[in-house]
Amino acid sequence: NNLGFNPYFGTMLTSVNSRCAPCKPLDNASKSVITRPTYASKAIGARSSSRRIATALRAQAAEEKLQPDWANKDMLLSKFVNFLINTKPLYSLMKVLAKRALKSSAEERGVSWDGHAKRLMSDAELKQIKEEMENKSMVYPSYYLQPFHAYDEGNLNWLAACEVEPATYAMAIRTFKSETDLTPMEAQFKLRSGITSAIKDYHATHNLPLPTNIVDVGCSTGISTRWFVNEFPGAKVTGTDLSPHFLAVAELEERRHIREGGARRVNYMHDKAEDSVLESSSVDLMSFQFVMHECPGEAIRNLVKESARVVRPGGVLSIVDNNPRSKTIQNLPPALFTLMKSTEPWSDEYYAYDIEQCLRDAGYTEVTTVCTDHRHRAIMGIRA
Repeated sequence: NNLGFNPYFGTMLTSVNSRCAPCKPLDNASKSVITRPTYASKAIGARSSSRRIATALRAQAAEEKLQPDWANKDMLLSKFVNFLINTKPLYSLMKVLAKRALKSSAEERGVSWDGHAKRLMSDAELKQIKEEMENKSMVYPSYYLQPFHAYDEGNLNWLAACEVEPATYAMAIRTFKSETDLTPMEAQFKLRSGITSAIKDYHATHNLPLPTNIVDVGCSTGISTRWFVNEFPGAKVTGTDLSPHFLAVAELEERRHIREGGARRVNYMHDKAEDSVLESSSVDLMSFQFVMHECPGEAIRNLVKESARVVRPGGVLSIVDNNPRSKTIQNLPPALFTLMKSTEPWSDEYYAYDIEQCLRDAGYTEVTTVCTDHRHRAIMGIRA
């Protein structure tokens, strides 16, 4: 029942309309509301036009916020939420409630959260695989050792690894929560389809061949990685992650597939993405999916900088994550954004960070942001 195992996923992709307003760059979006003066305009007309342009831009900037107030460190609302999170008794309660809300979303649609986690945790092969794959000399960055997603040990523990799949279904269900007729698998399919459609459209727009060597960075337990296998037949696909626990779950699924007569689809590596062992200029497509919101600004910069070493000239970097300009995210109910923020220690830095400019600074061209759905965006650029 893991995403990516069913050949159906490779046969019925639907295109996702990426023209949602929050993703339009300010200068492009403003063209429809700005009247440009003609060459025959008199000085007073030009000044009047300039005032109209300035007014239109100010109005647009006010209407189209760059990030949610609850994740803006300069806003009173964000400061209050941070105060609550930093109050230890309240934080302990928040992380329990946050996980309960996510778990309920999955279980209400028939996902066996506890059953799935218990089956995985009882599999003795998992620990053996971890021993085989783990780089014992790995030095973990301090930002990665923070509590994440209501787990005190963050991503470096078995419970987090064994609950990834039901949590991933819950994320998709919550993204399309108004579509109550969607099954968990259908919601997941819709979420992932939006991502790969954006990547394929970007390649087509810029007359780029589809990638034949793909690296899925922060691959977690391999859900997004196996999706790439189905969407790009024949491509060499590699999954890397900093958590040996997550990688062990991914590799267990791969070995089960092989034991059932299948060929190996993915090679998994325990790797630190900001100091990767991957060869220079070796990758056609490097993808980060739902990784950057778990990173402070400095780490995002280092990840993008290292990607520019690994991606070949003409190759593509794709970053998919929460969209700070999403009206859905900006207008989350107070209880919900407080709980969500309590499990994401780097929210304020992520939502304020200019990732598009970061790509340009690292040497990427044709940097483009599109919406993959009403909550998420894909930022893509071509390595110069």
